[in-house]
Amino acid sequence: MRTERLRLRALNQEDSKTLYELIFSDKDVIKYTFGKDTISEQNIYEYVKQIGLKVLENNTTKEIIGLAGVLPCSYLQEDDYEFGFILAKKFWGLGYASEIGKAQIESIKNSLLKNRAIATVYHENFASIKCIEKLGLKYETTISTDRGERLVYLLNFK
Repeated sequence: MRTERLRLRALNQEDSKTLYELIFSDKDVIKYTFGKDTISEQNIYEYVKQIGLKVLENNTTKEIIGLAGVLPCSYLQEDDYEFGFILAKKFWGLGYASEIGKAQIESIKNSLLKNRAIATVYHENFASIKCIEKLGLKYETTISTDRGERLVYLLNFK
């Protein structure tokens, strides 16, 4: 997946150190994504690979800015796809979340041929809530997950 400024690529073992420094060691980032999970640098590759996320990087510089992905989910008892993004703190507020979110929604609609897209977020992650609402998603419900309570947002394409 590629946008004007960003691209998603497969994770490789060498990404672990950078991802640890940018995301997994930053409590401000982790509290909005993986909850209380603490992941060591040695376990990042397997953990991220198991979830199914990809590395999000700048098209021009190839600098890693975070993780993102489109993943199957059944939060609403249907065969849905959830999109999500995790940005390193130094990249917050630069429009990257909206940019990759828009591309992910288009992928769910046009490549996966689904009728709707889902995003989940912690209730205190106000910046992400604002972003997904700006992308057109509406609050649907609250669910309990192994990572705590999450708000479910939905965008119907019909």
